[in-house]
Amino acid sequence: MRLSRRQAEIVALIAEGYSGKEIARILRMSPKTVESHMQRLFDRYGVRSRAAIVAKWLTNCA
Repeated sequence: MRLSRRQAEIVALIAEGYSGKEIARILRMSPKTVESHMQRLFDRYGVRSRAAIVAKWLTNCA
């Protein structure tokens, strides 16, 4: 499953341990936009946690 460039950036920052607010600041977007991307990632991967998103992403990248 391919992610958009922005979604991949968000997942990479989640993997580094950044919070949603920190991700928003780093990527210069609103926290609501980050939440929207996160919700799409939860739906896409069928998971409910940030750790599960990272695990699925790493599995798909390998």
